[in-house]
Amino acid sequence: MTKRKSSAREMTWEAFFKENPGEPLEVLRQRHAEDVAWAEAHMNPPDESTIRIRITPGRPPRGKEAPVQVKAVKMPASFWESFQSKADAAGLTLHAAMRSALMEWAGKHRAG
Repeated sequence: MTKRKSSAREMTWEAFFKENPGEPLEVLRQRHAEDVAWAEAHMNPPDESTIRIRITPGRPPRGKEAPVQVKAVKMPASFWESFQSKADAAGLTLHAAMRSALMEWAGKHRAG
């Protein structure tokens, strides 16, 4: 039996970039500009009823706390399991999905 030669070879970073220079900077800038334009076009406009919530870990500095109240919601375990799986599928945390659902409901049922 003969040994198979590995198709990969060892090389330095300098040698790698000399053989594979990548795309020109202008091409990368154009692609970035297109990505930014797409993201801005698809970004949801700010909703007046939304509350900015800190997503960084730890307590906020004194005086920087969000004006929110904590409320308990009691639902069957099966509801929470289903809601969690739907939130995961949407790429949201359970908390974010709950806030989104509540804000949507409140938007549809405004007193007025």
